[in-house]
Amino acid sequence: MDSDSEDAYGGYSSSSSEDVVKRMKRLRTRPLGTCERIALTDDDKPHVGSIRAFRASADGKWFITAGDDKLVKLWSVDGWRCARTICGSKKISSACFTPDSKHFIFADKFGEVHACEIGSDKEPVLMLGHCSTIITDVECVEGGDRGYLLTADREHKTRVSVLPKPEDRTRFSGSAPEIQSFCYGHSAYVSCVRPIVQPARKKKTWKSTKDVFLTGGGDASVRMWDATTGKETDPHGAIEFHRGEICDIATRAEGTHVAVAIENKKALAVVHLTEFRGVPKLFLVGFGPEWTESPQSIKFDRNMVLWGTGVRANEDGSNTAVIMREGTVVDGLELTLSAEESSGTTRNAQLRKREITDQERHERKKNRKDMQLKAANVEKK
Repeated sequence: MDSDSEDAYGGYSSSSSEDVVKRMKRLRTRPLGTCERIALTDDDKPHVGSIRAFRASADGKWFITAGDDKLVKLWSVDGWRCARTICGSKKISSACFTPDSKHFIFADKFGEVHACEIGSDKEPVLMLGHCSTIITDVECVEGGDRGYLLTADREHKTRVSVLPKPEDRTRFSGSAPEIQSFCYGHSAYVSCVRPIVQPARKKKTWKSTKDVFLTGGGDASVRMWDATTGKETDPHGAIEFHRGEICDIATRAEGTHVAVAIENKKALAVVHLTEFRGVPKLFLVGFGPEWTESPQSIKFDRNMVLWGTGVRANEDGSNTAVIMREGTVVDGLELTLSAEESSGTTRNAQLRKREITDQERHERKKNRKDMQLKAANVEKK
């Protein structure tokens, strides 16, 4: 990172106004102040497993939590209460809201994507599925005529579907939205899908490729895609880090830079988004200052201040989950779990495909229930 930059994540180079740079520096260095602890009112089905998804709606009225206990919980900011709990058939891997905040969508480890209307008691409706694979991330973005539904999986691909009209999203099960394109390019699982957030003035300069989004993967690469065609905007422009799987990507509101969290790396990568001769491109600027802990999830707020979550390993075997602001742990926002409580594998570890030997494959097949029943029937005969 350039040591002269007053904004480690792109504010200096993305603005020609010295006043904006000074404002960004002031926002990043001012004290956080006191934090109010919010008490959530839950129902009779609380979370009992690892939470893998946490998303907020665009209108700021709702948020979702979902995870390994197969529960999807919709929370209302009005009164901080749980408005609804849905019990899925498989562990939930990801969730999101539609851009109009009328529906929420969640995906499970069986490869299915369900939609549910906010304010309705109707059962979730199956929208689509990925054949025999884990869906790693799901995201709804504006674009095209009605918007896009982006679903990524462990088989190295991202599916771009046309988001149905509000009245059609939960009309009947298995509605199977129209497929716009498939994006192939990663050589390992796709860990995250992120839309590029840009103000109207910036979008006007990106006329050649309007509907673009970013993906990060287990192959340590960040790629930019055209949703309409499923092609990379620049076939030779992927950012390859070579070491460390991509945990998360955070996009800034001004639409010129993104921060990239890499597994077991405390410094975030800074990637510049630009357009050259009508082609959107990615350029690696460098790495920002080191954070207290390696961030696993990151996000810019409306003031373009970067927040993140990480895990600190303690000497007694326990782990402490922390929330960080610009790399510094926020006091009071920590949670320590014992070694037994924190024994679950990380999300990235679950997404890696394990290589097994022929002997291990044979043993696993022999211990399957269907194979045991088959062997028992043969013995009876």
